[in-house]
Parts: sequence; structure tokens; C-alpha cells
Amino acid sequence: MDKLLNNKKIILIIGGGIAAYKSLDLIRLLKKQECEIKVVLTESGKKFVTPLSISSLSQNKVYQDIFDSEKEAEMDHISLSRWCDIILFAPITANSIAKLASGRADDLASTLILASNKQVILAPAMNVRMWLHKSTQNNI
Repeated sequence: MDKLLNNKKIILIIGGGIAAYKSLDLIRLLKKQECEIKVVLTESGKKFVTPLSISSLSQNKVYQDIFDSEKEAEMDHISLSRWCDIILFAPITANSIAKLASGRADDLASTLILASNKQVILAPAMNVRMWLHKSTQNNI
């Protein structure tokens, strides 16, 4: 892994898609780089990996909902944006890319990205035909 990530505070957004299982290995690799990791798990991401396995590896709470009843005073998308150095969305689906390209903010992941002035890294994972589709390419 790149030494530029050493000791960084990283928000990892895990999207849906079969590649989501690889996010567990990514968390392990980032921890070896002495990164502090907080994870946002999308609704579709929950179909592929569990909050329990993520929190065990990241050693942090897994954020899943834009409205956290335990933190009424501050919204998670604002506090997470302030906390991190980098936002990494891996894997990101064609649907999530389209959502971000259109400026829609209807969940914690999209709201966090729109509310942040931090570096955002997208790691697309989809069928090659979906990736090459004109709509997806226009959204990139």
C-alpha cells in the first residue's frame, strides 16, 4: 500500500456489489499502515458484509444511518467529514456514481461526500459492460 496513507484518518464507505467482501481485506491493509478507519456501510453493502465483521476489524463503530438517535446534537455526515483526512468509497457501484454525479444526497454516504471538502477516492467495481456504458462514463 502507498506510504502516503500512513497514519491517516480514513472514512471507508462500503457500497453494494460482490466486491464488498474485499473491503475486509482493505481494512486489514489500512490498519497495517497505522490508519484509523471509520466505516460507513450502505444499505446495499449490508447484503454482502456485516457490521459485526467490519467493527471487529476496524475497531470502531460502523455508521449505517444518516440519523443516529444516540447523537441528536450533531449529524454524523458533518462529524465524520470533520474527522477524516480522506474518504475512500470502495467498492462504488454504477448507481452510487450516478447519484454522486447528480448531486443527490439521500443517505449517509452521499450526504457525507457532498458535505466534505476532503479528498474523495472512488474505487469502482462492476461488470465491464456497466463500466463502459455511456451513462457510467458520462458520470465519471
